Amino acid sequence: MTTFNQELTGRYVAAGGDRPDLDARRVARAVFVRDTVRTLYDADKRFGIDPADNGSLAELVDAAEKHLEHIATDVSQRSVMAPPNTGGDTA
Repeated sequence: MTTFNQELTGRYVAAGGDRPDLDARRVARAVFVRDTVRTLYDADKRFGIDPADNGSLAELVDAAEKHLEHIATDVSQRSVMAPPNTGGDTA
């Protein structure tokens, strides 16, 4: 189990979960969740797991896609609306 957790943590960090910027971390988490659920769904289909289970995973994949879209839109809108950083210069 530890190896699996380490692998998932590594994938999360590789996706940008360790970035100091909160918006980047939000997007990284959403991408990570979407990719993890999609991987489970694709594996179930590939190995012929019960289609009823695939249905619920398909719904999770759709929900993860919508969540990622929502987060990305929110982050994009926030970055457009953020005041410009003057670097402390007041002149």
